[in-house]
Amino acid sequence: MITKETTYEKALAIKKESLLQKQRERNMMLSAAYSSNKRLNEIDRELAAIGANLALTALSGDTKAVEAMKSHSQALALEKQLILSKADVNDIVYDCPLCQDTGYINGKLCDCVKKLANSIAAKELSAKMPLGECTFENFDLKYYSDKQDNAKRRMTSIFKLAKEYAINFNPQTSPNLLFLGEPGLGKTHLTLAIVSSVIEKGYLPVYSPAETIFSTVEKEKFQGENIGAYEQMQNCDLLVIDDLGTEMVTAFTKSVLYNLINTRILSKKPTIINTNLTLKEIEELYSPRITSRLIGNYNANKFLGNDIRQQKILGK
Repeated sequence: MITKETTYEKALAIKKESLLQKQRERNMMLSAAYSSNKRLNEIDRELAAIGANLALTALSGDTKAVEAMKSHSQALALEKQLILSKADVNDIVYDCPLCQDTGYINGKLCDCVKKLANSIAAKELSAKMPLGECTFENFDLKYYSDKQDNAKRRMTSIFKLAKEYAINFNPQTSPNLLFLGEPGLGKTHLTLAIVSSVIEKGYLPVYSPAETIFSTVEKEKFQGENIGAYEQMQNCDLLVIDDLGTEMVTAFTKSVLYNLINTRILSKKPTIINTNLTLKEIEELYSPRITSRLIGNYNANKFLGNDIRQQKILGK
């Protein structure tokens, strides 16, 4: 599972290696310049001698001598800079001038690390799911018709809701969403579009099919794997549980689901749940108290229409 901690670790590792590579390259060019121009060594020796004598001269009170030494030192530094410049040895050009590619400013993470972490998260999430294929731009309302229960009107409203949710997303104030409906009606598509937007805003969601979520927690609890995954699910900026009801429902999965839902409600952290089940089926499959939490704390939206995948296959 992709977590904020591991993503930031990867981002910092990339920053560190990039900085080391820049330093290695400059050091190689610097070494070559010193090998081909003996004057550089002479300048360094002269600068060292001035540095050693400057303090003693200052203590003597001879201000003219001090100024002369400083002037000579500046002239030597300029000469050295010109020689190095001709040898194409320049100061390191940092990707981020603010933190000089260290990843930190005054002990705090630089924004460049956060941006890189978001890029890594998007790339890793895209490898696991079709983020690039599921956008608001390519969500086509032509596959819905008002001839069937005003499906187009309903889906136009849900599309608008999802888009506004993504635009206004805030991990402290955004509501919980429950997307219900038959397979192939666009629940996952709109959810992934929201996830992409959330990542672009600098937040890191946890998105996973219900089956994977429960198996991940089970392995953490009983096998010592995926340590921290459950905590990340509880505390992440946005938790998305896809295809609820497709997993094998046990007493353990019911407990995990209830605790996840309840914990995030209490901490006011947003969650999106997609399911092919109805609320009645959720109550029968899980428990009345889970259904009660969903009814009381989630904005439920029922998707209508005919299976879009089938329509595409049939060329409709």
